[in-house]
Amino acid sequence: MSVFFARWPDGGFSIVSAVDETDAYVQLDEIADEPAEIWDMHSCLLDFELTDSGTFRLIEIGEETAAEILKRGYPSLRKALAKEPSPEEAIIDRPQPQYELGLETAKAVRKAAKSEQNRLRSKSAKRTPATTEIGRAIQRKMSCSGPYADALASAALAEKIASDRVKKSKPEKKITGK
Repeated sequence: MSVFFARWPDGGFSIVSAVDETDAYVQLDEIADEPAEIWDMHSCLLDFELTDSGTFRLIEIGEETAAEILKRGYPSLRKALAKEPSPEEAIIDRPQPQYELGLETAKAVRKAAKSEQNRLRSKSAKRTPATTEIGRAIQRKMSCSGPYADALASAALAEKIASDRVKKSKPEKKITGK
């Protein structure tokens, strides 16, 4: 299994464990239509705490994970945080901040965040097309990503083939006139 980073057009991201990129698209379709970018991550360390109210809160992103997310997914934000000693601490939103940015850096980060929220919006209109005719028909009807539509078409075809094999393997009953 691989871990994939999916950057959404609005600036958010998801992380998903999947067999391959197509499986990642299939799973991500549960959240939204299609990510603007997706890639196989080299490192993924996320630490959560269980709160008193029974919810989970992100506590820490591993140093290598944060570096990869900033480098590949948020270049403007990375640049704004370049002078910070611990950017992996600076990118976590906490109820009581444990890390304070300097005034200039805070301004640069706000500007970079706005830039990153808008950077991939135009990609959201450009879906990855399905590669099969049936996949393209599914994509038009369902308004989903091409890889997800192709996976649905492939699964339906596999189910049909399996069903036909079962029908062919059953012996036909012969009626005898006794």
